[in-house]
Amino acid sequence: MSTVALAAILAVVSTFPAMTLGGPPAVVAVYVALGLLTLAVRSIRVRPRVLAGLLAVVVLGLVLAAVLGPPPWVPGVGSDRADALDVALTRLAGGLYPYTGTTYLGNPITPLPGSLVLAAPFWAVSGHAAWQNLVWTLVLLPVLNGGWRLRSTPTLVWVLVVITPEVLREFLVGDDLVTSVVPPVAATAWVLQARSPFVLTTGAVALGIATCTRPHLALVVVIVAVAVGLRPDDRKASLLSPGDSNDASLPRGASRGLIVGGVGALSWAVLIGPFLLGGLDRFSPLHVGAKVTGERGLHPAIVGIALLALALVVLVLARLRPTTEAAVGWCAAAVLIAPTVLSAAFWLLLTGSVWQADLTLGAGAIPFAAWAVARGARSRGKDPSALAARGFPSRGKKAAA
Repeated sequence: MSTVALAAILAVVSTFPAMTLGGPPAVVAVYVALGLLTLAVRSIRVRPRVLAGLLAVVVLGLVLAAVLGPPPWVPGVGSDRADALDVALTRLAGGLYPYTGTTYLGNPITPLPGSLVLAAPFWAVSGHAAWQNLVWTLVLLPVLNGGWRLRSTPTLVWVLVVITPEVLREFLVGDDLVTSVVPPVAATAWVLQARSPFVLTTGAVALGIATCTRPHLALVVVIVAVAVGLRPDDRKASLLSPGDSNDASLPRGASRGLIVGGVGALSWAVLIGPFLLGGLDRFSPLHVGAKVTGERGLHPAIVGIALLALALVVLVLARLRPTTEAAVGWCAAAVLIAPTVLSAAFWLLLTGSVWQADLTLGAGAIPFAAWAVARGARSRGKDPSALAARGFPSRGKKAAA
């Protein structure tokens, strides 16, 4: 079932580039190809030498694509998102308020301060924030593998993600809907694998910075905090491996979740707070609310929608009670694919068709979905309880524990 979900996400967000290149026939071809490839990933076991060779070819292709730039037939050449980071960082380096600049299309700067922090090293070295796409794409590989050792399923999942039409389009033109979510995935893995209060706290700081890029990623902090708080202290159901689950140096129960949630929220406040001193009307990321309410700024409707989304997420988490990395990954992917679902529903209601809808908005779900598949494949068979292996323990089993 997890492979089907990953295939669906990859296919749906690739509808736009497929439509641009070949219309409905190309969309059908992409759907079929991605479906078959995703199902094959879980059943194929590639020899280490073949895996290393495949990886070398793909990495070389990525480097060449980054250096040479996109061919003229790639849809959407040029990225307003990458230019927004370049403009903001240029202004910031010059001692100017970054959020009063505009992109080459005349749009306001909408990335949150965490995006500036993550893109700053790449901009400082090359003058272009889009170079982060290459690095974050490569970083996703060890994140999926859980280390530097190449494993068949996680590595093939990474290759599949990289060659997905929408991911490849974003990589070529400089968009970051997918790559900007790689740091949150890495930070989530950091938090869930913490063995001490220091590692847990530093991981929460990293999670706060990594998610302070787009508003709806705040819900990822909530998901991770709840998952950490729900982690049982007994050996059998713990997020930690059996040999590490009795680490007495970690706080117990809800205290861990409060640390993650509190430190993550504080990181957001520290990043955003200084920019709010210039006035809410100058903090252009708030303008993104116009996509929902039609009015720029901190409109009451946006506040209501945010609170409703938070309430729904908390209710779902209370029901599912995710604890494993795979379960947390799928919960985060579900939250991040929501913009695509809402966009498709809106266009279907308005026009009776989804072919013209922008279904790429939820592309950020891809790294979390890929991570969930990779981690689920690695942990399969370790827990005699099927429910616990999926990370969604029933209330009865939790009470018995």
